Amino acid sequence: MPTYDFVCDKCEEKFEVSISVKDYDRYKKQDCPNCNKSDNVRRNYTPPGIKFGAGFFKDGYRSAKDVRTTDE
Repeated sequence: MPTYDFVCDKCEEKFEVSISVKDYDRYKKQDCPNCNKSDNVRRNYTPPGIKFGAGFFKDGYRSAKDVRTTDE
């Protein structure tokens, strides 16, 4: 089951809710577990943790000199 992150703007509480994809409704308000209000709760979107560092090429090789052709 996916976990969704939420933040309450009133008390700044961060919490997670596990909801199945089938049952998730983005228009349904979530209640804050700290102050029990749903008016100030918003979903917190986190970008994926993928980083491409130096030396990472589209073809998956570490550098162009490592690439071998079938001619050799």
